[in-house]
Amino acid sequence: MNHEPYVSRFDRWWLDFNKCLLKKIEAYEDTVSIIIQGPLNQRSINTIPDYLKYGEVIVSCWDNDDLSLLDNHKQNIKIVVNHYHDATSKAYRTHLKNPIIFQNYTTHNALKQATGYFAIKTRSDESYPILDPLLDILKKNRDSKEWYKIVTSNIYFRHDSQFKFHPSDHLIAGNKNRMREIFEESYLRCATGRINGLGPEQLIGHSTICTYFDPILKCRDKPDPNRSKEQMKKHFDIIRIRNLPHCTWTSSYRKYDLLRSEEDWCHHISDI
Repeated sequence: MNHEPYVSRFDRWWLDFNKCLLKKIEAYEDTVSIIIQGPLNQRSINTIPDYLKYGEVIVSCWDNDDLSLLDNHKQNIKIVVNHYHDATSKAYRTHLKNPIIFQNYTTHNALKQATGYFAIKTRSDESYPILDPLLDILKKNRDSKEWYKIVTSNIYFRHDSQFKFHPSDHLIAGNKNRMREIFEESYLRCATGRINGLGPEQLIGHSTICTYFDPILKCRDKPDPNRSKEQMKKHFDIIRIRNLPHCTWTSSYRKYDLLRSEEDWCHHISDI
């Protein structure tokens, strides 16, 4: 005698539907959008095949760039062409003669096109061919209650005693929706002149904190200099560049030379 409980055809369909849906959700939560932002540079163009191994690649460049440099890749990538004069007309503040809005403008527009669960923002004059260690941190945060955390490199990530709310802006990664919120906020601050003396990295630090809605407190965070260490630990993680094999970075402070070594930065968020 069969004692198995009766399951209707609808119940079986509903169970199968949810199993299929769960698989699709799990697959989506591993997808990645890699953004290359800034003036076209052969250094990042040469890294596009490596980036494509991880997911979609979005190149966010300028209308005065030579787009033919992308001819060998344009069938496999998304290209966002930003209007240089539109950005410069909103450039209220510069950093080392570079308008702060440029990074936020190109990243903000690229994120509008991103479809991955994670988004990774890279500079066009840098190269990060092996991103697995970064993705390991992103997935760990995704599977915990810290899904909202932003992961940056340690390049110029400053100790709290040096500069408050100063993450790195060379390599930035996180949940795509969080990244969209952050760079929309930083872009709008640039476009409306609400930077209030912040440097480019501090603007991103402030934007990261103030766009997070705390579900327990039921309000948005607000950058507080008296709680800066606590807030930075809450909202950021750090990936050391020495843990990203074969990466190359550069800096205006170093005359845009090709660099690989670390300096006296904050290497782990607990040390901030």
